Amino acid sequence: MTISIWRYSHLALAISSSIFILIAAITGIILAFEPISNQLKPYAIDNATKISLAKTIDVLQDEYEEVVSIEIDANNFISTSIITKEGKSETFYINPFTGKNIGNIIEKAPVFKFATNLHRSLFLKSTGRFIIGFVSFLLFLMAVTGVLLIIKRQGGFKRFFSKIVKENIEQYYHIILGRYMLIPIIIVTLTGVYLSLEKFSLLPSHNISHTINDTLHTRIPRKAVSEFSLFKNTPLEAVKRVEFPFSDDAEDYFFLKLKDKELLVNQYSGNVVSEEKLPLVALVSNWSLILHTGQGNIVWSLILLFTSCVILFFILT
Repeated sequence: MTISIWRYSHLALAISSSIFILIAAITGIILAFEPISNQLKPYAIDNATKISLAKTIDVLQDEYEEVVSIEIDANNFISTSIITKEGKSETFYINPFTGKNIGNIIEKAPVFKFATNLHRSLFLKSTGRFIIGFVSFLLFLMAVTGVLLIIKRQGGFKRFFSKIVKENIEQYYHIILGRYMLIPIIIVTLTGVYLSLEKFSLLPSHNISHTINDTLHTRIPRKAVSEFSLFKNTPLEAVKRVEFPFSDDAEDYFFLKLKDKELLVNQYSGNVVSEEKLPLVALVSNWSLILHTGQGNIVWSLILLFTSCVILFFILT
């Protein structure tokens, strides 16, 4: 009787959400190719993330009239926004050892734009986002009920991975794939739910407010950036973004966003005038996005690709 309840629950969840899961799975397959194609672009420089921030800023300031910002993305591609010596504003990927332009910023392909919008919201804006978030939760429940069915079928948790009696080929591979793809499916569903909650502002806010503690209110001789101890001791692999001061006023600071905190740095002395650690919710949001999209990791992108194919197989079987 118990196994019948779980079987009917599993089937009911699948039938009630099958069309939406089908859309999510197909678009998930398409979107898994985006981070793979990005990683294959020739913009990642060997050992580039080991170079210090000070060295990179130094070569950029020698190469260009003004540096506006530096950013390191999930692919470890390093981009910069600069003003050339001819007065033109440009943004491109660089070799941080030389500061040279090595390529234009990757534009999202139309097929990926279409698949992203369909995957996130079904082109229904907030209503679609709610549906996709709810379906992600239903898919998680399906994974849970599926695990319970396998445990009941196999005669206990300890026999979860024991040999399966092959009654028919569809059922056999449904169970096999369900066992081995359980963790990726749970990760995909839970991160999907989390990102949906974030879009609806149902999670604690993670905006950071800086309290500046700087006694320097007058201009003093400027230190070269290469002499800032913070920048010298910070490798690019720890950096997400650097924004440069807009003016020479002492009250304009370098904004430095690291992977775990944000800093404001005095542009004359190199002293940190404000430091705020990123809250846990911000770190979880970042990891949820990476785990759900596969950004910056070909291996995980391939796992996500296979996971979407497996979900599609589950619907068909």
